[in-house]
Amino acid sequence: MNIKTIFCNFINKIKITKKFIQHNFVYFPKIENSSENIVLVELHKLSDLHILYSYLSNILANKYNAKIYGYNSRYFMSFLNLIIFNLKNFFKLDYFKIYQSFNVIKFFYPKPFFKVDKNEINEKFKILKSKSELYKIEISGVKIGDLLYDAYLRKYNLPTIDIKNKNLIKFSYKFFSLFYFWENFFNNHPVKAVIIGDTTYEYGIISRLSIFKKIPAYIGAPTRLHRLDEDHLNIFEMRNYKDEFNLFSEKEKTLKRKKAKELVDRKFSGKKTIENKVSNLPDEKLFGNVKFKSKIIKNKNKTNCLIAAHHFSDAPNAWGNLLFDDFFEWIDFLGNLSNELDYDWYIKFHPMDFKDNLDTVNFFLKKYKKFHLIERDTSHEQLISEGINLVLTGFGTIGFEYAYFEIPVINASINNPHISFDFNAHPSSIKEYKDSIINYKDLKINYDKKQLYEYFFMRYLNNFSLYPDELSRDTNMEPGAGDHSSLVYKKWLNLFNEEFNKDLKYRLTNFIDSDQYKFKNEIKL
Repeated sequence: MNIKTIFCNFINKIKITKKFIQHNFVYFPKIENSSENIVLVELHKLSDLHILYSYLSNILANKYNAKIYGYNSRYFMSFLNLIIFNLKNFFKLDYFKIYQSFNVIKFFYPKPFFKVDKNEINEKFKILKSKSELYKIEISGVKIGDLLYDAYLRKYNLPTIDIKNKNLIKFSYKFFSLFYFWENFFNNHPVKAVIIGDTTYEYGIISRLSIFKKIPAYIGAPTRLHRLDEDHLNIFEMRNYKDEFNLFSEKEKTLKRKKAKELVDRKFSGKKTIENKVSNLPDEKLFGNVKFKSKIIKNKNKTNCLIAAHHFSDAPNAWGNLLFDDFFEWIDFLGNLSNELDYDWYIKFHPMDFKDNLDTVNFFLKKYKKFHLIERDTSHEQLISEGINLVLTGFGTIGFEYAYFEIPVINASINNPHISFDFNAHPSSIKEYKDSIINYKDLKINYDKKQLYEYFFMRYLNNFSLYPDELSRDTNMEPGAGDHSSLVYKKWLNLFNEEFNKDLKYRLTNFIDSDQYKFKNEIKL
């Protein structure tokens, strides 16, 4: 791409953004009230979220007669980042102008001035005997151990935790300080609702405190919307999929399976579906007409086990706890098991997760000689054709994909998206997990395709949809106009009309007033 093209694209984005801002000033007129009530909305760079947040925040502000404040969820910002934040805020640059256009009147970030009792924190860590005990840590009655665990891994890009490491304890000082900042904020401001972008890492502190204080907390995207509560600390919604699907009439079930089958067939032919957007799948084709690499499976007559590994520092507790403390402990367990079993073991990382894992992977390859690393862009089509006959994952979407080809998949967490169906194995203890791997040929797994279509429908089609053409718009978007780009504003403005605006407000208002956990039945079939 030449300089002229880059410059033209830049100018084009500025013009589109300006039109979007002018549009917001028209459709979100200034909220006039003297109330001190507050609706908090997270500041986010992703353009698709700006559209959803504009509607959610204004509906909530009108419901609670409240002002809208925008907050930066990042706490561990550098001095330079703080200067940039304040400059953008003062001059209303970048997304600050966009948030201002839908009635956000104040912008702030957590300030690291809350003193913590370091001796108290030191004592908490002194009595810890294992990593798992870190998960039990609470502050003011709010469970935060899992958030602290994941935040520390992510902050330093670590594969696991050493509970006696001084850096972890120092990090905890900041983490506790952040908690106290938000606790103080909630205690001293009449916050009526919160719109958040994430429930993991340090970002999850806000949602946990909101839930603890019975303040409605919403998290959403163009293809999903949830209200969190004590029974739903995150967006892990899959536990009751099967029971929920069975509430449909027989006629509805048939129609929904049929539509799901169309998309599943499309997926395995190598084409994109709505799954790519919802599950953030890579662009690489892993099924369909793909080019095979050099032969990978060494002996088709042995048990060839595929370990579908996860990014070691990427929120192992995002949906709830694993059977193991983290992904590192899981792989280490499998390495020890590899010494006991006459299997061939192949490790494959998600195509988007490979580079950052190299050091840890090399550690395991040296430690466990039966481990073999597969290139991250190797197609599943090739692996299946060559003879993979067992798959191990923490909670990956691969559980659906290999079940489609009747290959057993064993999850290392009961908090996995397929838990409601028996087309995977879901051991609930490490002992059961080990037994399942050893005796995988005896597992009672149901590969009925109906189950797979029901899962696909519930996961990808039974959701909120910001756009009326959600199933087809990927093929209609111009190059570079992905949901996270400011060019998505152009798509939005082209779709927009008075009827659409009224309908969206109606749907969102009904959801907010319903107190339901998940916004369902929205994507047009």
